[in-house]
Amino acid sequence: MRVYNRDEVCGFRFVRAPWGAFSNFAPLLAPIAAGPWSFATSEHLYQAAKFAAAPEVQRRIAGAPTARAAAAIGRGETADLDPRWNAQRVNVMRWVLRMKREANAADIDAALAATGERAIVEVSTRDAWWGAKPAGDRYRGANVLGRLWMELRQQLRDGDPAARAAAWTGRIGVGRLADAPRA
Repeated sequence: MRVYNRDEVCGFRFVRAPWGAFSNFAPLLAPIAAGPWSFATSEHLYQAAKFAAAPEVQRRIAGAPTARAAAAIGRGETADLDPRWNAQRVNVMRWVLRMKREANAADIDAALAATGERAIVEVSTRDAWWGAKPAGDRYRGANVLGRLWMELRQQLRDGDPAARAAAWTGRIGVGRLADAPRA
């Protein structure tokens, strides 16, 4: 559990609010190309990665009209869920964020630069693992998504090759989107 002072962070919750570019639900200027599909948001790509053996589910997720609809499909399809998913989900999210950044580098790089050294926090009233919950003048939670953004920010500053999506494809055992040929 981590604690963040609300006034000292770049907190994101809504896509049209400040720091909304960090949300997986944020619409992208350029879709993310992965496998045989294009994904309108990083949420679409993340949800599709759960279904390595179910290209039909991946296709439905890729074609979902909104990030919320993509999430509903991904959360509702349990029969075809890759059994390695829980062990891989953080590395998949690392890859997804890098794919999002590479498809929309100018926007994401500008947003990351604007954060300075401040913590990036996903504000969530429901999920204290990916995000952190409001608690008075603080946020409390693991903030895994925000910490992955901060990791990427530092890797980009350092010129670390791990900031590239290709650095993660060999570390991800699910999804078949990282190395699938484009149609």
